[in-house]
Amino acid sequence: MKILLGYLLTFGWVFFVLGVSALISKVFHANGEFTRKFVHISVAFAWVFMYYCFGHSWHLLIPPIAFIFMNYASYKLNIFASMERSADSKDKASLGTVYYAVSMTVMAALSLLDARYLLCYGMGMFCMAFGDGLAPCFGSIKKGNHPLMHGKRSVYGSCSVLVVTAIVILTMTLLYSMPLKWFEILILALAAALLELIGIDGHDNLTLPIGTSALAYLFVVL
Repeated sequence: MKILLGYLLTFGWVFFVLGVSALISKVFHANGEFTRKFVHISVAFAWVFMYYCFGHSWHLLIPPIAFIFMNYASYKLNIFASMERSADSKDKASLGTVYYAVSMTVMAALSLLDARYLLCYGMGMFCMAFGDGLAPCFGSIKKGNHPLMHGKRSVYGSCSVLVVTAIVILTMTLLYSMPLKWFEILILALAAALLELIGIDGHDNLTLPIGTSALAYLFVVL
């Protein structure tokens, strides 16, 4: 019963988020970037349902694998327009949404190898969701904002990733009693900012969560 509930909550939540984003776009004529970031951040909370309902079981793999196919279909056919970036926008369309699901699958698989990775999986998810999701809000500030990585990243954007991920990591550490020291939290936040910086064209949805969760795991086990 708990497993069934996990599937219902996980898939139900994702489709609820997509529905709300489509409604926001249609009713309030929200900017496409806003709805994309709304989905980007909100979908990460599906991890909470998987963590409490699936635990350390192979069921962790099913939703993210399904999301890979769903997101790729949406990328090709523009099924969920509120989470896609069109090819004629100022930032070309990328496989970022597919990479999002791929990173979930990789972290879920690593969690099956060691149950201690499960919390690191969640940390990686929320660092990606909030860190990368909120970076453009600060990165769009023009005055005194020096471009990095050939204009793909900015000083304010990278600094926001550092601050936001530090808050996320600290929150996860306190909520789940993770054995992380203050300097390890700082190192993780710095790593997250660097991994987001180098992951251009949607690849930050791979580099940031997988890299941050892997480093967190090393701190936990060593």
